[in-house]
Amino acid sequence: MNDERRALPQKQLCMVVGAAGVRGMPDVAVPAGYLVRGYRKGDGVTLAETLQAVGFRNCGVDRVVETLADADRRAGSALVEYRGAIVAVTFASRTSATETNPVTGRPGEPWREGVLDYVATHPDHQGRGLGRATCTAVSRYLVEQGCETVQLLTDDWRLPAIHLYLSMGYEPVMGRSDMPERWAAIMSELETQGHAHA
Repeated sequence: MNDERRALPQKQLCMVVGAAGVRGMPDVAVPAGYLVRGYRKGDGVTLAETLQAVGFRNCGVDRVVETLADADRRAGSALVEYRGAIVAVTFASRTSATETNPVTGRPGEPWREGVLDYVATHPDHQGRGLGRATCTAVSRYLVEQGCETVQLLTDDWRLPAIHLYLSMGYEPVMGRSDMPERWAAIMSELETQGHAHA
């Protein structure tokens, strides 16, 4: 079994929350001077700068404009503006599937799933609740559009982001044999850092 886990190619972690969990998310106030809003024409340059500052190196202005060409994605994405610059963002996306519904557990039951994409807060503005504000806004938008679940993908090393997602009600998806071990290591590290999760 351990050999089998080692043979698996690295895959991002998946987390999911149901519509009821999204509806229970509390409102998030951002500090004075910050504004949570939707995408506007002209946001591309500072939005790309924020995405690149957190490691999305291939997200230049052209990629941002291409990503937001979809009307639904544009309408559902949440940005935080500060002094005319975009300093935080979460993009909305959606998928449809007919595999096992992660909420009911019934195979073959169709569901609509929202997706949080490109969650990013510029390093100069982290620790102010901006990621929580954009993730909450996008999660709510997706549920209002009829999504039964909202999922996101993340990496094992993004511990502050994982702590945020867990605190919002997102739960780990154990979709592969290596996931329980990886999640146990993450939970242990979060506890070591003083971020124990119930």
